[in-house]
Amino acid sequence: MNVLNRVFKTLDMHRHGALPSFDTATQILVGSDYGGQHPSSQYESLAFVIADAMKLRPWDEARVRCRKAHLPDGRRMSFKSLNDKLRVAALPDFLSAADLIPGLLLVVLFDKQIGSIFDADEVQPEVPDEFKKLIEWPARTQERVLRICHVMALVLAGLSRELQDVLWITDEDEIAANVERHTLFTNAFGNIASHYLQHRLGHLRVATTASDTGKRDLEDFVAIADLAAGAICHSLNAYGATGLSSVPGLVVPPPPGAPPKVDRLLGWFSNDATSLRRLVLSIDVLPSSRKLKVRHLELVGMN
Repeated sequence: MNVLNRVFKTLDMHRHGALPSFDTATQILVGSDYGGQHPSSQYESLAFVIADAMKLRPWDEARVRCRKAHLPDGRRMSFKSLNDKLRVAALPDFLSAADLIPGLLLVVLFDKQIGSIFDADEVQPEVPDEFKKLIEWPARTQERVLRICHVMALVLAGLSRELQDVLWITDEDEIAANVERHTLFTNAFGNIASHYLQHRLGHLRVATTASDTGKRDLEDFVAIADLAAGAICHSLNAYGATGLSSVPGLVVPPPPGAPPKVDRLLGWFSNDATSLRRLVLSIDVLPSSRKLKVRHLELVGMN
């Protein structure tokens, strides 16, 4: 996580505007989605969309117009579900609405060759209460929970300010599949965040997409992260299948034969002239080493 921290600081110093400012925000809204668990994927992804909650009205109004025009039946948007005409027709307006969000869309990719990014020698002999039940979970799930919590804590440490409220909406997958797991995840995050944050937050709440009231606002917010991560993972997997590797600082369009939705989403993601900043980081294993390398990837695609 120290390497990730250095990457964030370097981007902030040398690329003005790469990271948004939340200095005037009273509440930060975070939506997150996690993917890449299927065996054919080279990477697991953690995707976060982070916004000033009080400045989301333009996005919400555009989102509602998009749904009325294309998705009046309330169907959900996701990368995997972009296989029917209604969702495909809705995608351009859905993405245009997302561009109105003042914030950051962050995708962090972990190469599956990595075992654990946490040094077992650094684990404290005294296990905090927040983690006692977590160690009963499968090792891979434990690792995912810790990665998610550490990345989110690192991001909040850099972007949040004193006494700001934070509402985090996480995808309702195995890490928060029921009340017990949701509570455990929330407590674990609180413990981890306390080691990163040098300032006090106001109210910190963690909810899931199950909290959506039926307006699809929370689900649509999280879907932005899902769409981005799905297209990026698909693109990098396409490189892996051909024996090619992405270049640090640049990822060219995926090989011919990629679904149109991938090109459409990469083209959208590559547009850095909107209120929603984009950032992709990949974490890979150095050959013949236990050390990890973090790469900042810039994407290009078909608009």
